[in-house]
Order: sequence, then C-alpha cells, then structure tokens
Amino acid sequence: MKGEALTALAIMNRPCQEYESDWRTAGDPRPNENGFAIVVVLVVVSLMALVAIVLQKSVAVDVRSASYLAKHARAEALADGLTRLAIRHLVVNAPGNGRSGPFRLDGIPLTCRAGASLATIAFTSTDGQINLNLASEALLKRALAGVGVSDGDAARLAQNVIDFRSSGDRSIDGGSKLGIYREAGLNHGPKNGQFESVGELEQVVGMTLPLLERLQPLVTVHSRFGVINPSVVSMPVAVALSGGSASEPLDILQARLNLPSEFTYIPKTRGTISTNSDTYLIRVAVSMGTAARFTRAAVVEKAPATQSGAVIMDWSELDPDRYGVDLAASDTPACIGGLLSLEPS
Repeated sequence: MKGEALTALAIMNRPCQEYESDWRTAGDPRPNENGFAIVVVLVVVSLMALVAIVLQKSVAVDVRSASYLAKHARAEALADGLTRLAIRHLVVNAPGNGRSGPFRLDGIPLTCRAGASLATIAFTSTDGQINLNLASEALLKRALAGVGVSDGDAARLAQNVIDFRSSGDRSIDGGSKLGIYREAGLNHGPKNGQFESVGELEQVVGMTLPLLERLQPLVTVHSRFGVINPSVVSMPVAVALSGGSASEPLDILQARLNLPSEFTYIPKTRGTISTNSDTYLIRVAVSMGTAARFTRAAVVEKAPATQSGAVIMDWSELDPDRYGVDLAASDTPACIGGLLSLEPS
C-alpha cells in the first residue's frame, strides 16, 4: 500500500508536458482534432450537395434541350409535309391570271391551321423576281439602290455582279477582274460562270452580309428571263423598284412601278417558247405556339400543260424570324381541304 501511494503521489506531481506525452502515446484524440474532422466532413457534404445541384440543373437543361429539339423536328416535319402538299396543289391548280386557286403568285401568304399548329403558305412566281444571271446592269443597279445602296456603290456592285457571272479576265470597264478582288484583300476571284444559287452573291467583291440579307428576297437564279413580270412582282421587288414602303398594299406598289420597257418586255420571236417561266418559290412557315417554328422554301418548276408533275429545283430552310407565321383570325381555314386543294377544282 505504501508503494502504491508513493506512485500515485509521484504521478500527481509530474509536469503537464508528461501528461501530454502520455495521452498521445495512448492514441486518444485531442479535442481540436475532433473539431477538424467535423469540419472536413461538413466540407465534403457541402461539395456533394453542390455537385448534386449542378447535376440536377444540367439534367433539367438537357431535358429542355431534348424537348425543344423534338418540337423543332415536329415543326420541320410538318413544314416539309405541307410544302409537298403545296407542290401538289400547284400541279393540279394550273397557275393563271396571277393565281393558283386561292393563292396569289406574288408571295402574299395565306394563313391556315394544321391540327393545333398554324402555318402560312405563299407562292411566288420567279418571273416576279430578278434573275441574277440574266438581269441587265441597269436593273441590278436599280435593285441595289432600292435596298439602300448609294448610287455610286450600286453602279459599282452591279458591274461586279456582271463581272462575276461573265467569262473572261477583263472587267466591263476594261480592267482586270482578278485585280479588283486582290485589291480588296480577297483570296478568291470572280466565278466567271453563272450563279448556281443566290448565296453565291456573298462571293462578289463589295458584297456584305447585311446587304445580302436585304437583297436576297429580290433575286433568283431560276426564272427564264432577265426581265420582270409586273403582274406577279413580289413585295420586296415592288418596294425596291418603286421606292415605296412595305406597309403599303402590294396592288398600289405594282400600279405605280412605272418600269422602263427594258425591265419588263420579252421580245416575242419565233424562238420564244413562252412568256412564263412556270417556276415558283413556295414558302411554308409553321408555328407550334411558342414551342417551335420552322420555315421551308422550295423552288419547283411545273411541267408543261401537256404533262403532269413538277421538278424540285431547290429545297432550303429560311430564317423563321424573318418569315414568321402571320397572326391568325378566328376563322382561319384548315390547310388541308381548306386552302390546299389536292384535286382539280
């Protein structure tokens, strides 16, 4: 007993440093180490929660994107189907007097319903547009001026369009066509061949994207003539060539076009087959409310009267913001069985 009491007394009188050594050796955790472990756990849990939130938002975005793509695909499919039905309508309702059934041939759209969706359908005779490959320099200059290009720049750009499509190395003014492109810092030169699409205008020296967007609705590469048929002239062409406003009725713009005969006259010679190209731009815009929109454009050439059918010459997508669906009235007819007649009337 005496020995045990002496041992206990000795332990009580040991310095604090020795106590510290004892519990470290025994492996007992210190209080501040317990606190550190709790902090680590909280940080890990917080990070896991953050990751979960990010993943949840990412999944939500992916779901919305997938839903939009599905709706966009349905809008495209509906636009394509209506475009093919519009081609059938054109085939069975022979164009005449500027109309095909209820449709005008100057690009004025009509609105109809397809199920729960709305659509606008428009027919434009390419004879009411300007042919990039056949139009005269004077007609091109007037069209360019009509979309806001200054007289000097319009004259220069009209010459550049002629130089681009014509063969040979010399410009209209006698200079080097390739030299003009090099002076402008372009690596390419003129095509020295016909335009195959309106989009090739972008390659013409001096052409800008904003100008191309304004000019694109006026021009085509599909009509047979280099002049314009005033009776089916489209709204963009009528506005540009008359100096009017798009807010004015098309009939009024057509009435005051007052174009020189060189812009409208087709000489009737023995080799003249027809004064009508029988080529049409069909534009179908579909809107599924706020869900999705799509605009399809097709250029078709109708077969001669002795034959049936049509040849699709171009099939493209247009900007739905520029070619949207008109506001529909309460009595909007059905697209199929309403506006589009698939059997001869």
